[in-house]
Amino acid sequence: MSQTDNQPSLVSRSLGLQIMDRYVAREFLVSYVIALLVVLGLRIILDLFIEFDEFIEPKDGQAAPGAWQVIRYILDYYAPKTLEFFRDFSGVIILLAAMFSLVRLTRQNELTAVIASGISLKRIIAPVVLLGVLLNLLMVADQELILPRFADKLVRRHDEMAALRQLSVWLQPDRDGALLSGRLDPRQMSLTDVWILLRQDGQAAAWIKADRADWDAERRQYRLENGYLYELATGQNTQRDLRRPLETYPAQKASSLPPDYLWLQRYANFKNLMSSAELSSLLRRQIKPAERAEAISEKHFRFTDPIINIVMLLLGLPLIVSRERKSTKTTVLLVMLGSGGCFIGTFVCKLLAGAPLDPLLAAWLPIILFLPLSILALDAIKT
Repeated sequence: MSQTDNQPSLVSRSLGLQIMDRYVAREFLVSYVIALLVVLGLRIILDLFIEFDEFIEPKDGQAAPGAWQVIRYILDYYAPKTLEFFRDFSGVIILLAAMFSLVRLTRQNELTAVIASGISLKRIIAPVVLLGVLLNLLMVADQELILPRFADKLVRRHDEMAALRQLSVWLQPDRDGALLSGRLDPRQMSLTDVWILLRQDGQAAAWIKADRADWDAERRQYRLENGYLYELATGQNTQRDLRRPLETYPAQKASSLPPDYLWLQRYANFKNLMSSAELSSLLRRQIKPAERAEAISEKHFRFTDPIINIVMLLLGLPLIVSRERKSTKTTVLLVMLGSGGCFIGTFVCKLLAGAPLDPLLAAWLPIILFLPLSILALDAIKT
């Protein structure tokens, strides 16, 4: 057969692949929107079912809130919380979308017709993998750009919607190792009953005491009200007045302890609400070894989490598409066993990061274990 005779068949095959790619991509995106709404909706409903009484109870001697006020509390709490839920379940949502779309194509015998035309199963799932990679970028943008902006709202408790309680700050170290204590007003972002222990070479050198400290965001320092610096006396100058007025807490020290950071400290997992740049800034401070290990682990997981989501998808796809017909229940069970093992393994590694696992090892261990399995599973697909 001549080259001229082959040309129409090649063109038609290329057009057929483009049509197939658009069709599979459209089915996957529709399933993604459905899975997104279902997963986030179930997560919100479950949390609301457990914590609903916290929204309707009267706060600080006030009258019980009315129906519209309760609805306002719920919307104000869960609107930013949805962004955090999306970050946590992004990989699962992509996997569910792939399962919904491809199982539907299988049950309608559409995949059978495509395979009969000589197209490989690996070629069929290529649009799903590509869209999975692109949709993972939404999770990265959510983590790095959006969640840090709403971090102060995400650390609220369910019973703090009417009035935020004052937070006690105890011995928070700044960049130079000074220890800050006081009571933080979360609405005004100011400190009262301020007490700061200044240290030199690990030893107490002086302390600062003030009735109030207001944050100056432009200069990144605290303005003190009735602030005084007390120097520690030595044996030869005990009769000298060692107290002198102080108007500000120096910027080079205070800039490492802004009120928003002190507010985040109340939340056990506050580091996963910080951007990578904020985590790097945190690691430059004098923090406790355990807290440093958590920050290092969180920073590495920022890089590995998108990869782990793709590994979960690659583990699940060979179990969803095959030349052998399987029931929907069997397919769902196999995907849960395959990709669910990766999800649970990642969760365990995050719990063990720092102690006993090294933070770097904990972040990369799920990829080391499951990426080879996903490659073997893809290679085993019968084309």
